[in-house]
Amino acid sequence: MSERELTVAIVGATGAVGSEVMRTLEERLFPVGELRLFASERTAGELVEWRGSQLRVELLDGDCFDGVDVAFFCAGGAVSAEFAPRAVDAGAVVIDKSSHFRMHPDVPLVV
Repeated sequence: MSERELTVAIVGATGAVGSEVMRTLEERLFPVGELRLFASERTAGELVEWRGSQLRVELLDGDCFDGVDVAFFCAGGAVSAEFAPRAVDAGAVVIDKSSHFRMHPDVPLVV
């Protein structure tokens, strides 16, 4: 049985946590078909190495989650509060590394 390759987004890709998520996805051979990297204006446009090629970090905005299967949020609670619901609305499964949604009764901690 083959695994379907996923479109994965990392929000906060240029930070320490985002970099670690990238390393872990590669190390664990996570079935990434397309990796989309997002960050703030400060680091958008940077190039990041992924599986032997260079990926350009995109500016995080409200319409960037179309076609994303899984989105890792690694950029803090304020960013998660604003953009995680947009990712969910676009159909992505969101894995939030912040504590913002931790006590929200409508948001599962683990499913």
